Amino acid sequence: MKAARKIANGVYNGYKSLSFWAKFPVKVMKIKEIINKPSYYPEMQRKTKKEMWRDNFRWLCKDKELNSFYTSYGLDIKGFRDEKDFIPHREFCRIRNLGNQKVIRTNTGKYNYIALLRDKYVFASYLSSTIGKQYVVRSVGIADKNGLFLCEKDQWLGIDAVLNLSGSFVFKMIDGECGEGVFLVSIADGLLTVDKNTYSLAEFVTKYIRDSRWLIQPVIEQHEALLAFGTRSVNTIRAVTIRGKSGKISVFNAFLRLGSDADSFVDNRAMGGFGVGIDLETGMLMHYGFQHDRFGVKAEKHPLSGITFEGYQIPFWQETLDLIRRAHQQFYELQSIGWDVVITPSGPVLLEGNDDWEIGGPQDTYGGLKKRWDEQVNA
Repeated sequence: MKAARKIANGVYNGYKSLSFWAKFPVKVMKIKEIINKPSYYPEMQRKTKKEMWRDNFRWLCKDKELNSFYTSYGLDIKGFRDEKDFIPHREFCRIRNLGNQKVIRTNTGKYNYIALLRDKYVFASYLSSTIGKQYVVRSVGIADKNGLFLCEKDQWLGIDAVLNLSGSFVFKMIDGECGEGVFLVSIADGLLTVDKNTYSLAEFVTKYIRDSRWLIQPVIEQHEALLAFGTRSVNTIRAVTIRGKSGKISVFNAFLRLGSDADSFVDNRAMGGFGVGIDLETGMLMHYGFQHDRFGVKAEKHPLSGITFEGYQIPFWQETLDLIRRAHQQFYELQSIGWDVVITPSGPVLLEGNDDWEIGGPQDTYGGLKKRWDEQVNA
């Protein structure tokens, strides 16, 4: 404990923010929760509780945060990985935001470019006009409680025009994140059905539309290789590109997101899905699929289909890499983008782009990426 007090005193003297020091004892107590989590690698020798506590205390002092990814990164395993190879989450967010949220000042005001990604309708419209509409998931319209804009007709109508749509559609909150604010709607005979519950238009607007704005898209047909996993969700690739100092655009990493529940409509890891790393050279899946620790740990096979992850080929892989590099060229003021890509029977299409992508999934599936980040940012 003398060593702990010595480190803590050094931390206190080095930090300008007293708010961190005020919360420091509470954060120290939470280390126990982290080291009591199940290991993602139970087949390997785990460190002692004392060693794990020391690891997490050091991380907290150095990076001013708890390492919630300690077990999923495999840092609880003896001789497996070095914490110095990993980008701490807090530091990552800082450098990611510096690269993407640069403020451009003019005589009349200031702005930046992230709205091109944050607004899903703006994103789809912009990229459709620059790289071609065949490479972007089509927008049917925009809905809010006051009306419906139909893209094909280029016309605003009353919200009751929603009932003129027929079939199944995906409704997305126009600035939603992490799989929240996404639901499947079937429209027929003047009624709308969501999760087997049927509503009148007034009920639907009250329950779902409310004060938000929603992008309406068609249900996407995915390639049979991804349909084979047997999920209700459309399984997407999360791939990150980085624009280096020279302007060179590199692919940082990629992983396949797979729903794990037959009833779940989304594939996000935050909602219980798997993330399976993709070999960037071959387009083949890596050995394990990783879940967030509140849902599980890792697996070698998909729980619904029984498909073994390792060596499973993602179709149209080179076309996917070419597409995301080309798309990033259109966002010339953004340093890094996390792309959501759907592989359809005819090739890849872009579903979303994210300036605020997270480092947890990439480092869970690939291991420490600090060196790769530094190389690509400075390329």
